[in-house]
Formats: sequence, C-alpha cells, structure tokens
Amino acid sequence: MYKILLTSFVVLGVFGVSAQEKNEDITRVEILNQYEGVKVLEKNEIRLNAFDLILHPALSISYERLVNESNGYGISLFANIGDNNTSYQNFSLTPYYRFYFLNRKDFGASGLFVEAFSSFSSVDFDENKDKESNEFQFSMGVALGKKWVNRNGFTFEIFAGVGRYFTDSKINPSQPEAHGRFGISIGKRF
Repeated sequence: MYKILLTSFVVLGVFGVSAQEKNEDITRVEILNQYEGVKVLEKNEIRLNAFDLILHPALSISYERLVNESNGYGISLFANIGDNNTSYQNFSLTPYYRFYFLNRKDFGASGLFVEAFSSFSSVDFDENKDKESNEFQFSMGVALGKKWVNRNGFTFEIFAGVGRYFTDSKINPSQPEAHGRFGISIGKRF
C-alpha cells in the first residue's frame, strides 16, 4: 500500500509540473498576442537636433544603430551655419555609445540613457573669428538623457552632457577646458 501511494504521488507530481509549464507557455503566448500591433525593434534611427538649429543656428544630425533594447551606438554631425559667436565649434563629428535604462520592452532602446562620446572638432577660440584661427580639437565626455518612442517609430529626446578637450590651443592659451553637449531632438526609426 505504501509503494502504491508513493508511486501515485510521484506520477501526479510529474504531471503537475508538466501542466504548470504548459500553462506558463500559454500565458506567455497570450501576453505576446496582446502586443501584436507593436512594431518590432527597428535597428536604425536618424534625428535632427532642434536645439542647435534654433540656438546657434547650426545643423546637427545624428544617426544611431540600435544593438538591442539596452544599447546603441552612433555618430552626430554638427555644422555651424550662423555668423554669430554662440559656438566655438565650426564643425564636429561626435561618435557615441549609449546605455538605456528603465526602457519599455515593447519599443526598446528608449527611456533614460547614459552616453559616452568623443568629439573631433574644428574650433575657433579667437574672438575676432579670423580664418587662420581655426584649430582641430579632440574631446571625450559623458551625457545623460531621456528618449521617448511612439508606435509609429517617431522619437523625441532631450540630453545634456559635458566633454573635456585634450589638446591645447596654440592660438588662444586661455581656451575653455570643457564644452557642453545639449540637445532636444526629433527623429524617426526605420
């Protein structure tokens, strides 16, 4: 009698565990079916920095390649198209790598992010803005920001950061040691 009870408990236990696994699979499928209308994570994104366009005016365009829901890398192009003295930088290429946190899993690569960047820039620290006062500068820095993504793949982000120059100015020894990186960007994933 003892062997029969023990055998029946073991058999029921195995079937119970098997049934539980099947219920978990069904639950996962039901959850995934709720998000059928949501796009799969698109891998490419292009953005225009409206902050630079309005403030300087400067054209600042970024391209980002998304690795997964939590990482992305890209490059930004900055070209100062204004005549005013609001920016030392005339032209800049800025490669970056981003780590996303607290993102929603349905869109991925959104939410709070930390960015590590470097910058290769043509700058003019001379207040007279002579053509011969342009210099090459290299900097590295970090930025913090937040990105929102809608169902159609349009993005909106705000970010702020600071970078440090690693080369000394030969024309103006009193150059700033750091520069800011700010943005309010609108973009599209594809």
